[in-house]
Amino acid sequence: MQSPQVVTNVIETIFDSVNLRFVDKTTVNENTVLGQGGLGLDSVDILEVVVAIEHRFGVKLQDKKSGVEAFQSVGTIAKFVETNTDATH
Repeated sequence: MQSPQVVTNVIETIFDSVNLRFVDKTTVNENTVLGQGGLGLDSVDILEVVVAIEHRFGVKLQDKKSGVEAFQSVGTIAKFVETNTDATH
């Protein structure tokens, strides 16, 4: 389980980076997926989220495979952030 603060910061970053006006933020948690069946983000939205996460937390994806693994859900993003930074942002 990821730090609740990191999960909250990831959720805030996602909402700040893409237009999710039809999503109730209080329903989003670490199990929420980014794509279909979750937030419904398309590939362009996910790219915007990647850039926002990299910028906010000072992390960088090394390759496409690690990006696909890290950006499945809010929880996998939080885990990626915690693994690659001190996560105090």
